[in-house]
Amino acid sequence: MLLQQPELPKDKPASETQQYGFELSDFIAENIWYLVILIVIVALVIFDQKRRRKRRK
Repeated sequence: MLLQQPELPKDKPASETQQYGFELSDFIAENIWYLVILIVIVALVIFDQKRRRKRRK
């Protein structure tokens, strides 16, 4: 028994935004929580670094 492969969909021409790859607004909208967490972690590291410098002096 041979399995028949379903017909593959036809290629559509890329839209203007797809030709570029992605839009920054789409990237931010899809990854907002990851970006917020990253900013919080960076802020904590900078704050801790400044606090340690003050304590050494």
